[in-house]
Amino acid sequence: MDDTSRQWHYADDEILVDRAVVGSLANNVFLLVDPATTNSVIIDASTDAATILEMAKGTKVQAVLTTHGHWDHVGAASEVGATLGIPVYIGPEDKKMGKLPQALDLEAGPMALGNLQLEIIATPGHTSGSRCIKVGHLIFTGDTLFPGGPGATRSPDDFRTIMKSLDDALFTQPDATMIMPGHGLDTTIGAERPHVEEWRARGW
Repeated sequence: MDDTSRQWHYADDEILVDRAVVGSLANNVFLLVDPATTNSVIIDASTDAATILEMAKGTKVQAVLTTHGHWDHVGAASEVGATLGIPVYIGPEDKKMGKLPQALDLEAGPMALGNLQLEIIATPGHTSGSRCIKVGHLIFTGDTLFPGGPGATRSPDDFRTIMKSLDDALFTQPDATMIMPGHGLDTTIGAERPHVEEWRARGW
């Protein structure tokens, strides 16, 4: 991209990421950009559509991708989608919760963004329709994984489900994999891996 003065949250030759922290729960809203084409997606249009739209300027936004249906992750999704004329995606199990009946299904599997290949990963537990979004060595985890543990769950069964998602989908990734969560600071798989059994013992 031509704007060399822009301070990115993360940047390498193949991936650019910007971040805005918005709302009363300090949600992370991410802008994932393919620098070769300037195609982008917004991940978790939480609240404050004006801030999100300002962050997206200079890129060709293709879609809003939603990690799960909790109100603090979807509050601006419809407005941002309508303003930019782009689709909003969410895991189908979370459509009703997120009050996004017109959203498209964010199904597990590959999704292309310019020259980038995204992988949509189903990670139920925090909600039934939770999704993580992987590109290169980055994973946007929503409320599935934070520095220090998994997202909140509402029952022992949900806790077992989220731990299985972590075991099967996230902790199979290399230690250098960077985690960009829905709230708080980035971390890595390697930094969190030693604590998994502590979390399991702690329970929900």
